[in-house]
Amino acid sequence: MPLSTTDIAMQKRPIVMRAAMLLIISILFAGLSYQRLYDGKLDELKNIQGQKLFIAANLFSRELGGLGDLLSLLANGQALYHENTQKDKNNQTQDLSLKVQQQVQNYFIQFGKASPRIAQIRWLNQNGQEVIRVDFKAGQAKVSRVNRLQNKQSRYYFKQGMKVAAPKRYFSPIDLNVEHGAVVQPFEPTIRGTIQTSSSTHLLQGLIIVNYQLDHLLTTIRDHSNPEAQLSIVNHDGFWLLNSQPDKEWGFMLNQPKLSLKTASHELWLFQSQHAAGGDYIVDNVLSSFIPLATFVGSGSGATTNKLILYATSSKKYLSLAQKNSLYFALVIFLTLVLCGSIIMWRGYRYQDKLIELSLKLHDEHQRLEQANASLIENIARQQLLQDELVKANKLSSLGLMVAGVAHELNTPIGGAIICVTNADNANDKLKKAMEQGLSKSQFSAAVNLINRSLHLAIINLDKAVSHIKHFKRLAIDRVNEDYLNCLLDDIVSDLIISLRPLLKKGKVVVIEDIEDNLTLVSRPGIISQVLENLVVNSLNHGFESGQQGIIKIKARRLDTNQICITVSDNGSGIPSSMQSNLFEPFVTSGRGKGNIGLGLYMVNQWVTKLLAGKLSFVSEENSNKEFTTQFTVLLPINSNVSKINKN
Repeated sequence: MPLSTTDIAMQKRPIVMRAAMLLIISILFAGLSYQRLYDGKLDELKNIQGQKLFIAANLFSRELGGLGDLLSLLANGQALYHENTQKDKNNQTQDLSLKVQQQVQNYFIQFGKASPRIAQIRWLNQNGQEVIRVDFKAGQAKVSRVNRLQNKQSRYYFKQGMKVAAPKRYFSPIDLNVEHGAVVQPFEPTIRGTIQTSSSTHLLQGLIIVNYQLDHLLTTIRDHSNPEAQLSIVNHDGFWLLNSQPDKEWGFMLNQPKLSLKTASHELWLFQSQHAAGGDYIVDNVLSSFIPLATFVGSGSGATTNKLILYATSSKKYLSLAQKNSLYFALVIFLTLVLCGSIIMWRGYRYQDKLIELSLKLHDEHQRLEQANASLIENIARQQLLQDELVKANKLSSLGLMVAGVAHELNTPIGGAIICVTNADNANDKLKKAMEQGLSKSQFSAAVNLINRSLHLAIINLDKAVSHIKHFKRLAIDRVNEDYLNCLLDDIVSDLIISLRPLLKKGKVVVIEDIEDNLTLVSRPGIISQVLENLVVNSLNHGFESGQQGIIKIKARRLDTNQICITVSDNGSGIPSSMQSNLFEPFVTSGRGKGNIGLGLYMVNQWVTKLLAGKLSFVSEENSNKEFTTQFTVLLPINSNVSKINKN
């Protein structure tokens, strides 16, 4: 049945809705990307301008700090105090003798030459009249004659400076140096520092004024400008002291009121006036950052506070380029999202059928994996069964070793007893024959003595055999008994060493026992014996070559009331470092070619941790010069039965 128009529309509706959603998301993401990129460029520009403003403010602070130190140092000069003259301290006038004037002038000259930034040093009396004036230019000092001295009583810096009592200092606003009513050419940007002198301490009551040239400072700040941060300085009235265009500077000194920021960008000036702590503002696609700088704080002195504003302004090209690049990048993101989304939608419809096919294949794979898993479980069970069989074989091998030890140890005393009994029997036969032929007393006494000695030696050998049988009987009972018994560790180790003598006699390895006296514990003695046997046999098989001399030491100590420590150490070749990380895993061995299967230490670890509720660890260094190269440490509780119950 062919599809109707309604059916076609219903099928197309999800496509149209997804396309519309893709378009909306792409537009939103592109818009966000544009804003983030533009904001990132703007923040980067703000950081650049902030760094430049910080540098300029730091330069200003250091320069003013240096000027303040110079003022204090100058005013404290001994040449300015009464002690250097014969003048009557009680007769203070505004006149200085020629000798005193000469001394002060020489002091000013010497002081001014020490700093290339000092342009002028003056000492004014309390009426504003210059008493001593020294000008400095190009390293040369010029002392003004009396007829060239001026009265500065009407100047603002004199009025403000007289309001600031010593030892505080006053710094004037920055302006151009003016002499005889005219601005000095070329321009000399100057800041004046003043400090009062009192007639009670100094030669003259008045004001010391130092003209400090700032042309070098302003040039240095100008050199720090770049297209992203063009530095400028504006005074509190909006006039430029420093501008990227020098012809806009010093409008207030040149009677050009239009050369001000207030006139050039009233919007920025208004914003700055409302944000006295500093900030940034964008106008005409130009970012301007600013911070205030107080060259003198007049609070508490009656003098006027002098403030400057440091500006860092970007070029118009920077933000325009940032907007353009952000827009291009956002457009690329938009087109990329639309293209990728369209491809994804197309691929989604194209591979929808394939998903069903893959789902069926996945179902088949799942079934095959289940079959493989079942087969794997079966193989693991077989492996576990094989492992159990190998463990049993290992136990039988240990039993065979014990039987061989029994046979070897009983052979000597029983053989000796047989020989002694045979000798006694022969002596008895000889005694019978002698009695038939006629027995002398000496023959009878010799026969009885021989029979007694033979029987005595037979008894000694039989006692040894009985002792060995007791050891082996106790060892055999312990091996098959899985109950927790109160046992003496010294007996367990002694029984084990006796059973291992045949194996030890084949080589030159000596086993040393160092067991603490009366070391008793409640545990499974058979398993402890099996653990120690496996550790000793492991050392013999893997630590020493055939015929090599060596020592295996079994040491046991009580650590506290609840735990004992057993160590099995040897001075053999050590354990290879490549095997130490997985030494206690099954089938790990370095002697597989010698018939070893790699279950000895695995079983030791299982017995110690699972059956004895203890801990097993080892330390080994290959070919070490220490007393022992390998040491296995077994920590066991005094009462393993209690540990087992607590663990359960």
